[in-house]
Amino acid sequence: MTPRRRIRPDGLPSRVYVRNGSFYWYRPDGKWKRLARVDEGDIRMLDRLAEEKRKFEPTVGGGNLPRLVGEYVDTHKMKYADSFRDEWARRGDAVIESLREWNVERIDAGAVEDFLAASWSDKLPMQRAMKAWLSGFFSWVIRRKKLMQVNPCREVKVKKPKDRDVYIPDRHFLAIRAALMTYRYKKNEGKPNEKTIIGTVQTGSMMQCFVDLCYLTCQRSTEIRLLRWDQIDRDAGVIHFIPTKTEDSSGEAVDWPITPDIDAVLARAKLLDPAFGQTYVIRDKKGNPKTDQACRDAWEGAIKRVEKFDASIKGKPYTIKDIRAKALTDAKRAGYAMEELRIAGAHTDTTTTETYIKSREVPRSNVVLHLPTPKSA
Repeated sequence: MTPRRRIRPDGLPSRVYVRNGSFYWYRPDGKWKRLARVDEGDIRMLDRLAEEKRKFEPTVGGGNLPRLVGEYVDTHKMKYADSFRDEWARRGDAVIESLREWNVERIDAGAVEDFLAASWSDKLPMQRAMKAWLSGFFSWVIRRKKLMQVNPCREVKVKKPKDRDVYIPDRHFLAIRAALMTYRYKKNEGKPNEKTIIGTVQTGSMMQCFVDLCYLTCQRSTEIRLLRWDQIDRDAGVIHFIPTKTEDSSGEAVDWPITPDIDAVLARAKLLDPAFGQTYVIRDKKGNPKTDQACRDAWEGAIKRVEKFDASIKGKPYTIKDIRAKALTDAKRAGYAMEELRIAGAHTDTTTTETYIKSREVPRSNVVLHLPTPKSA
């Protein structure tokens, strides 16, 4: 079958079409690949699309690295949590894109440094993440493929990024939260009949629930995005959180009490579409969990809307991850002990919690001085 050019946008990725109840990918070489049934959902389709692209695209390169990266990703991706699996696989795609003409035998520390510097020159956290990814890949090549003897990442040095010290003040936090729900623009600007029009953002109600739960529970945004209704234990009066970041390591978990504020947010989320067959608390129109990109786009869009009316927020590097920092810092300022905050943050020790908060809390001096006065003779 020959694909038809889309007359109107249907929300599907490029070269993906629906035929006979299934998603198909029309490859650049003219072949069709079945991805998944439509009733399996978009997430399954996107996973299969990424898998098929990794199998196909490496054939364009001239080196053996793309093929090996594809094999490494396919054999290791299921070891990672659902919330991180796609991101981990995309890092492999970035390696293939830049090093597709290379053979692994030729890669040394200098080649790795050049790759990191060229791709993420001003993003030290990403350089460190990619170095770790490559180190795992090269270790696998050494053990399983016997094509290398030394891991080139061993000699690569990446600077440690500075601790993030961003704190969102209450005024900016509330402004962003409000802008998630509404947008404003001026009609007939500069004219006598100028007026401000206020509209409603379609996804605003759900995004406000997302932000509220991030703050009220002090949990990572990933845990809130993937929060399921069956984690909410009404009999015990708690939400059972098992942080995805540590589920395969420390396994540190926390039961968070359902306070009246949290209960009110859950009640709001329950009434939003889709109203039936709900699995996730924070969900899209199809009932799937909100993606990281969707939440990030909504947050950044809200900040841009605030900037039009409040210049003080312009240029502020606020991210969704800073909500958790604000929550823990606010809790410390409210008088909670460090051990209580460690439990709230699901940290294994208070050292992590102390570092997390200290970088965002500016100490206040209690020293009071007066200008000297001349003494009488």
